[in-house]
Amino acid sequence: MRHRWTDEEREIVRRDYKGTNASAEFIAYRLSAVTGERVTKCAVKSQAQRLGINTKPDRKPWSPEQDERLAELIGKYAPQRIARMMGRSINSVIVRAKRIGCSRRVRNGWFTKKEVCEILGVDHKLVQRWIDSRQLRASWHNETRPQKSGKSYWHIEEKHLKDFLLCYPTELVGRNVDLVLILDIVAGIRTGGGERCLKLTRVKT
Repeated sequence: MRHRWTDEEREIVRRDYKGTNASAEFIAYRLSAVTGERVTKCAVKSQAQRLGINTKPDRKPWSPEQDERLAELIGKYAPQRIARMMGRSINSVIVRAKRIGCSRRVRNGWFTKKEVCEILGVDHKLVQRWIDSRQLRASWHNETRPQKSGKSYWHIEEKHLKDFLLCYPTELVGRNVDLVLILDIVAGIRTGGGERCLKLTRVKT
C-alpha cells in the first residue's frame, strides 16, 4: 500500500532533504523505522518535488526569450510550476521576475489560501489551522464558503498577512519560503504594529 504522508513527515522532508540520494535514503530509512511502513527513496524525492524543494544551485544565465516566456507565465502559474516548466529553481524564478519588473499576481491587495501556502512554504492544513485559530484573519471570497471543488476560496488581505508575519514570526517553519515576497509585504513596518496582535479576528467562521 502507498504510504500516506502526514504534515509532520513532510516537515522532516523540508528540513532534512539536501537534494542528494544519501539524504533521501536517510529520510526513507528513518520514516520506515518510525511508522513501521515501507517508505522508499523515490517516495521521499517525490514529496520533495511536490513541496517545491530544490537545493541545486541555478547559475544558468537568462536569455531574452526566456525573460519573455517568464513574463507570460508569471501571472498565470505559481513559481513552483514555472520552475518545473522552465527547468529553473524556484528562487531563480522569483528573483528574475522581480528583476525584470514582472508582476507575479494579476490581483493586488489580497491572496488566496493556496498563494499563502506558496509564500510561506507550508502545507494548506497548517494555514487552515491559523485561520481557524484566528491567528490569520481571512474571509470568504464573494461571501461564498470555500469548497474543495475550488468554486470559491479564502480571501486574505495583504495587510492581514502582514499582521500575521509581524505577530507570529516563529510560525514560519517552512523551508521553502518566498523570502523576496515576504520582505516586500512586511517592508515599512513601524514600531508598535505588534499592538494589533491581540485584536486579530477572522471576518467569518
